[in-house]
Amino acid sequence: MRLLHFLPVYAPAWQFGGPVLSVSRLCEGLAAAGAEVEVITTDAGLPDWPTEQLGVPVQQQGVRVVRYPVDRATGPIRSRALEAALPFHLARAELLHLSAVWQPLGLPVQRAAHRAGVPVVHSLRGALGPYGLGRGWWKKWPYFLLRERPLLQRAAALHCTSRQEVAELRGLGLKAQRWILPNPLDLSALRCEPALARTWRARYGVPQGEPLLLIAGRLHHKKGLDLLPGVLAALADRPWRLVVIGNDDDGSGRRLRQGLERVGLSGRCLWLPALPAAELLGPYNAADLLLLPSRHENFGNVVVEAMACGCGALVTPQVGVGGDGSALPGLQVVERRREDWIRALGRWLQDPGRPGELGGRAAALRFSRDSIVAEALAGYCAIVVGRSA
Repeated sequence: MRLLHFLPVYAPAWQFGGPVLSVSRLCEGLAAAGAEVEVITTDAGLPDWPTEQLGVPVQQQGVRVVRYPVDRATGPIRSRALEAALPFHLARAELLHLSAVWQPLGLPVQRAAHRAGVPVVHSLRGALGPYGLGRGWWKKWPYFLLRERPLLQRAAALHCTSRQEVAELRGLGLKAQRWILPNPLDLSALRCEPALARTWRARYGVPQGEPLLLIAGRLHHKKGLDLLPGVLAALADRPWRLVVIGNDDDGSGRRLRQGLERVGLSGRCLWLPALPAAELLGPYNAADLLLLPSRHENFGNVVVEAMACGCGALVTPQVGVGGDGSALPGLQVVERRREDWIRALGRWLQDPGRPGELGGRAAALRFSRDSIVAEALAGYCAIVVGRSA
């Protein structure tokens, strides 16, 4: 199968967040499974990318990637060079899969695909959920109704990463079929290692056996971290420590630190910057319970990654994987209310534990890259065959 993927930014432009990682993992997995995968993208976020590698195919982890120069280094991502090359790339493709809601460059890409008769799958990645539409709604809604929705109506499928994301599309008047495909996760390096947990705790002065709570990922308003100082203050009489790993995205990290200081809990907290994936194995194993009180999370990669290392997780219903992974041992889903989180965390602290190998195996079985890639290929084939029938 010849697949064309479009994303305005692509690996290694990791600063643009989760979609870059999720799309690159999917494309690499598809290539490893034997699909012919080509990615068209731009050099946005990669100012030092060699100019001689722009506009020509470069192999990345088995994936043919063609980058085109952006028209401007700042502002919305646009590329006249990429637009001009669309007929060439689409002539080779059986299906286009893109992730580009709210991205102006996604509009001409979709129009060109429809002109070429190539079926389009569009990944939404939470962009049309109430959180995404609600922030800056006064400009997003007109843009959605005039620009985005007419093209989404013509898609062969709208890719959602969870049942929650499907439910969030109600009322938007979108008729295209929904396709649920979780994010593929590279769990090959994530495993339960009790010895590593002991080493990590000793390195950072966390007593063995003391309940260790974990926050991991970018520190942003939508992560709902402002709930936690009040919750943890109510449980200050219990033994526990908190480790926070991630970079402050919008001041939420600073406000969380200040909130914990105000309630006298700063001495129980360890703050670390964002870590490469390989270095998260230690804290994932050392921690007992991941906390993710998000206002909105279309999937929640960090939940699966932590659970693959035997860590439990406490999340809100607004975390997509909270519903789709509800059968995972050690995963608790609790409404985002202070009293509910105090009760849930308090019950856990009475008998703290981690699901360990059982939870790790369950997470790997459901969300490993290989299993998701197999689902993706089956879905692509169904769309292409149905289109030609």
